[in-house]
Amino acid sequence: MRLNNIADTEVVSQRTGFSIFELPEADFSKILPHANHFRPSKNNTYIKEEIDAIAELVHNKQQKSFTIVLEEGEEMNEHAANTFLKTLEEPGENVHFVFLVHNISKVLPTIKSRAQCYYLPPEIKITEAPKIDMDLLGTAKKYLTCTPQDLPKFCDQIAKDKTDARGKAIAIVDAAIQLAYKSYFVTKQPKYLDRLDSLLQTYEAIQAGGHIKLQLINGML
Repeated sequence: MRLNNIADTEVVSQRTGFSIFELPEADFSKILPHANHFRPSKNNTYIKEEIDAIAELVHNKQQKSFTIVLEEGEEMNEHAANTFLKTLEEPGENVHFVFLVHNISKVLPTIKSRAQCYYLPPEIKITEAPKIDMDLLGTAKKYLTCTPQDLPKFCDQIAKDKTDARGKAIAIVDAAIQLAYKSYFVTKQPKYLDRLDSLLQTYEAIQAGGHIKLQLINGML
């Protein structure tokens, strides 16, 4: 099962970014443990004063790269949500906001539209390796690490598969999505979120009947 992109969003850059991850059964405390974690304190809802404090922390940050994780990020009252939107407009350099939510439908559209949003099916566990056939996993790793010189030949071989080229290509991209997603949580490097956006688009394009070789190449560009 693949990671689903559930919003038309801007690509997260290495300079600054905002991501929302829906993880229905995850223990949020174990995700990005070295980031600055926050939880709602008053009636399990973020209030304006808490978001003001986060904005002040961001403004006075000392580290070059700074990650703010809001657990239960969907739990905001109206004043808190409006304050957070103002913080997003001028986040500062190398600041990354992450919402960890159980129900992304509760996030205000005005906030969600500014994020890179992902849905993780409950049976996929972040701390476990992807449950993928070893041969497929190896092919997905080759796809992710292929050099620009070798990429066209590699994709051409997949596209010319005489059994089920489209099905094989979808399975490879699906495995690559899971690998990239887990790599983000292990390394905390935003570049993997950028790669996820491209891979998700590639998955959808091939599934919709797009040119297999060209879409596979596009997924790595």
